[in-house]
Amino acid sequence: MHIPRSGLEKFVRQVADQCLVSQQERLQRGLFYRNYALYGAENADGAAIYNKTFAYLDDLQSLLYSPISLRFHIGDPDLPNVLEEAKGRAASAKLRTMARRSDTDTEISDAVFWSLVKGKAFIKQSFKRDQFSPTLVQPESMGVMNENHSKLDSNMEAFMHSMLITPYQLSRLLWNHPEKESLARKAKRHMQVVRDNDMQAGKQVIVGGLYPFQPAGGQPSRIRGIVDWMGGPSPMLDSNVQRSLLRLDEVWIWDDRREDWSTFQIIGDDILIFGKIQTVNAMAYNTASGTEVPELKGKHPFLEFCPNRLDGYFWGRSEIVNVALLQEAINSRINGINRLLRKQEDPPTKFVGSTGVNQNALARFNKPGGYWVDQNPNAKIDQVVPTIPGDLWESLAEYERMFDEMGGLPPIAKGRGEAGVRSQGHAETLVRMFSPRFKDRALLVERDVEACGALMLDLAKAHVDTKLTAWVPEQQAGMEKAEPNPLLMAPAPGLVPVNFLFSDVSDESTLTVDSHSSSPAFSADSRALVFDLFKIGAMSAEQVVDHVDAPDPEELIAGVQRRAAEKAAAIKELEDKDPRAALKALQGGKH
Repeated sequence: MHIPRSGLEKFVRQVADQCLVSQQERLQRGLFYRNYALYGAENADGAAIYNKTFAYLDDLQSLLYSPISLRFHIGDPDLPNVLEEAKGRAASAKLRTMARRSDTDTEISDAVFWSLVKGKAFIKQSFKRDQFSPTLVQPESMGVMNENHSKLDSNMEAFMHSMLITPYQLSRLLWNHPEKESLARKAKRHMQVVRDNDMQAGKQVIVGGLYPFQPAGGQPSRIRGIVDWMGGPSPMLDSNVQRSLLRLDEVWIWDDRREDWSTFQIIGDDILIFGKIQTVNAMAYNTASGTEVPELKGKHPFLEFCPNRLDGYFWGRSEIVNVALLQEAINSRINGINRLLRKQEDPPTKFVGSTGVNQNALARFNKPGGYWVDQNPNAKIDQVVPTIPGDLWESLAEYERMFDEMGGLPPIAKGRGEAGVRSQGHAETLVRMFSPRFKDRALLVERDVEACGALMLDLAKAHVDTKLTAWVPEQQAGMEKAEPNPLLMAPAPGLVPVNFLFSDVSDESTLTVDSHSSSPAFSADSRALVFDLFKIGAMSAEQVVDHVDAPDPEELIAGVQRRAAEKAAAIKELEDKDPRAALKALQGGKH
């Protein structure tokens, strides 16, 4: 896209409005999906007694991605030497630690859940105060130029993120702006014109909740009849703070001239906070040096998660679409059974031959010690107790089976027994039969997780200046061998340290999710394959530790290397004394 040098505010505003053309429709649809996921019904005041939808989504999300065993692998298949492998192992271990400290791994879990609910969700990944700073972004807060394109790449041309900020946040954004005083004055007139749909879109990402912000001390807003206890605690802001909120639109436009993204932050139609003086990529721009970081050229901070991709539609397809009618069927069946149970508990009463019975007489009769007298000697009382057919409960179980069938989740996938399973081999066969359909989506999520890890690696290359240490045999270190440090003990004899930075990792290196560890659906098969390869000698002990979710893998690898060094030294000593015994030891005691 060509970015003009004059009339920039009008151009950015026009692009932002074009990106938000479907926001209101997606907002309403997102609220519907959210209510179904959390309450099993369209509205919280009609919440389902048995919310199967939430349990279904929770099971599905847990099988698609697990933050417990997330591991990255950094390596270059064209340079499979010992030094590069050691560097990749040290860099991936550091990256995993940083992901845990910044809660990036759990933010990914939340993004996968909400992408199942709404079709797509985002993580906005940045680097602040020497660590990653991820933020979950709901799709209602985003907008794209071309909704029939499925990715946020240069072919999308432009996209944007809309949010609400306070005057204090505005002050931080303008702290070094040459026109900060005039822009702050202009911003005041936009504090009173925040529209309802702006509030709805903003609250989705800033504070969450079901209904708009409420002034302190006021009564909860009963929009659409939502009951407060069922809807959960609602966000409340002081009325002065609420009136001072500003809508900030962050617009990302692909600049054909620079072959990079250009970032603009605009309030209203004419307050361009970022991007007026310089056209730069805000993610790659270094404020200290005034230059852009090469490692982040062409990158943006938004990571997409979309398990149900839809051809020709950027926002994907919600999992709720597959099961909403089944949830309605379960709700109707459970409510009907409950009505029958209530009639069994307090059955209707039928008076035969009575002439003077009314509602008051019946109320007195139903009390403890109550009685009823009628002049007709043939009068009698009958209770009409309904019979509940047994197949009602069977039909409810069938609805649940249909629910799980939609997601490809048979009982054995959730750790339950299944009729007819007679052995472990039979059970493993059933697991293999169900998994291909499920693994297709798990692989899509894994690709999104890989994109997240790749962006984290690029950010680390640009911002982390702490040296990492890779331990390699001395003959493999070459010229990169670090100076000896008496305070630094080698994990195994014969190993020397090689110090390097994230930026020293080869640009040709790729980051992958190690052995499909982000999805529990892959874990059993991948672990079995690793050990089978180890048995035939295709993998070493160090590689086995690298590819399974072992506790403290660095220490385990160091232990393997120490034992290997000790064994080599013992064989060397034995060789000097008895060469035949040494040869026998090398052959594992075989002649």
